[in-house]
This record gives sequence, structure tokens and C-alpha cells, in this order.
Amino acid sequence: MTVVKHSKNAMKSAALLGTLALVLAGCSSDTGGSDSTENIELNVASWATPDSLSEEMADWWYTEIEERTDGRVTFNIDAADSLCSASEIPECVRDGRADIGQTLTDYSTQLFPMASISSIPFLSPGSEPVAKAIHELSTEHEGAAALWEENNLHPIAHVPPGRLLLGGDTELSSVDQLDGLRLRMAGQYAQEAVDAAGANSVVLTAPETYEGIERGLADAAGFPLDGTVAYQLKDILPEWTDPGIGTYTTIGMWMNNDVYNDLPDDIRDVVDEVTEEYNSEHAHRIFNDVTTEQCDLLLDTIDELNQWDEEESQRWEDSIEADLEERWAEGAESDGLTDAAGYLEAYKTKLDEHSGDMEADPSIACAERG
Repeated sequence: MTVVKHSKNAMKSAALLGTLALVLAGCSSDTGGSDSTENIELNVASWATPDSLSEEMADWWYTEIEERTDGRVTFNIDAADSLCSASEIPECVRDGRADIGQTLTDYSTQLFPMASISSIPFLSPGSEPVAKAIHELSTEHEGAAALWEENNLHPIAHVPPGRLLLGGDTELSSVDQLDGLRLRMAGQYAQEAVDAAGANSVVLTAPETYEGIERGLADAAGFPLDGTVAYQLKDILPEWTDPGIGTYTTIGMWMNNDVYNDLPDDIRDVVDEVTEEYNSEHAHRIFNDVTTEQCDLLLDTIDELNQWDEEESQRWEDSIEADLEERWAEGAESDGLTDAAGYLEAYKTKLDEHSGDMEADPSIACAERG
């Protein structure tokens, strides 16, 4: 392995990648699993835009590992969409083009039934309990642990970017107003809630949405508060509201499992330590801090973030005839998650256990400021 500086804007040429591959191939093959003084570079494929929630959260993880290894581990963080597109990042990590990746799990839901559970509407109220539940079950649930290994991915974190907000040209204050609307939506099962309301789901990645709205491909968009700022959607959609669905997707972060297992023992211990602290505390602290700051930027532009009352949210939930929990379990089993029903029950138990950990959700706090 070789050293590279921690750079958010670095872009590698194919020639340089080839050179690094030769260097890696020339390293002693017996260093993994033991302590070592070698310097290690880890290449990162990220979807994160500058100053976004994704960037702020991941940067804490990179920096802590660099500092705690005294610079022996460094990260080369490629600019968004340079090494791999946002939708391709999970495969880039699996096949070794990147050592670490960060993007929405929506882009490869077949790999992440353990995380797509968060998209079941009206099930997961806040980011912190969801992230902690998925993290803990990645090792505690045998089927989940086996599927992570089978997919050659070592999970670092799965943090929901926030509660679902709906943005449009006019205020969307009831489920009736969704009928016939072309709505850019994410979240595998949240999309079914949109269909039940009579809206038409439009498939656009987050970076494609601004242009898609401008070109008339969609009338409105479903995003967390972070997306209204990070993708400038507040500038073209003046009305935003929280319809009460809760979380609907996660920002996933993974390491190639072979790379993780080949790390020297002392380095792997640091990675595990930082990852545990990240999931137990710092991801959620950063989420709250960044989202609160983004609320200021949002309200400076649109003046007010609205909320549906509980009765209207319940009307939407009641309109969903399909049993989405059962549908998730069937799909998860099909995607290779053994004992998906057991995972669902364990997930619900974890949500209850961690609900007391959650501070006031920053999206709700933002709406109450308006």
C-alpha cells in the first residue's frame, strides 16, 4: 500500500490508478491480520457535494482515523461523480475500484434490504434510532451479517438524511393534492405510499433533480431538509412541508470487505473504534448541527416550513392498502436476507429502545420556527 494525502478534490487518472495497483500488488501479502508500520491509502468514491450533510458526517470519520493512526492511514476522496457515479458507488466498492463508498442506498436496493427497511412509510420517525438499529443488527442478526459478507461490503454506517419533506410550486397541505402529481421520490417503499396517494413517482437521482424540475420532468420533489439546500431545490420550489412519513432512505457508507479484512490488526482496531463512536454519537450530533444550520438557509429563502396535522398524515397512511412490512420481508428474503421477518421484529425493537436517545428532530424544530 502507498500514501496519498487526504484530499476532497483529488481525481486520479487511469495511469495513476494502474501504478497504485502495482504498488499494492508489490506489498507483502502477509501484512494483513498483524500490526504493521506501513502507510495505507484508501480511495473513496463519494456522492457528497461540498458542505452537505454527507460530506460533514463522513469527514469526521476520515479525520479521526487519520489522527488516531498518526497519519499512517490517509484517504483520497474523489470529487462527486468522478471515480464512480452516485448510483454506481456500491458496485465500485464491491469490485475494488474504490476501497470506501458513500451514497444513497436507494441506488442499489437489492444489496441493502437491511437498510431499505427504513423506507417503509410511517415506521421510522427519526434518523438516530434508525441508524443505531441498522448498525447493531449488522452484527447481531445472523442473516444480515452473512449477507454483508456475501456482498463483499463491510458496513460503516447507514444514516437517514432526515424526514421526508415535499416541495412544490404551491403548498401541498393534504394527501388529496398529491393525486396526479409527478413527484420525484426516493425510498423503495415510500414510493408505494406516493402511488397509493395517486401521485406518479418520477425516478431521478438527487443530483439530477434540479434540472429535472426545470425541464418539467417532475412537478414536485420529496427530499430531506438537507436536499433543499445541498441541491438548491429551495431556489426553484418555494413551498415545503413535512407530511409525517418520517425517514424514507439512508446514506450508506461501506468499506470493501476484503480491504477491511486485510488491514493490519492495529489499524482495523482503530477503524472499528471510530466507527462505533460515529454510530453511537457523532453522526447524530453532526446531523443535528448541520440540519439546524440548513434550516436557517431554507427559511431565509422560503420563509416557512409547513407540517401536516396528524389526521392528514393518518389519512395518507390509511390509503396504503398493501402490507408494506410484509412486502419488505418478502423482497428482503428474495435479495438474500435470511430470516427477514426476524430482522423486521428486531428492527422495531431497536427503534423502541433508541427512541429515547433522539433529540428533537431538527426538521420538526425547523417547522415549528416558521
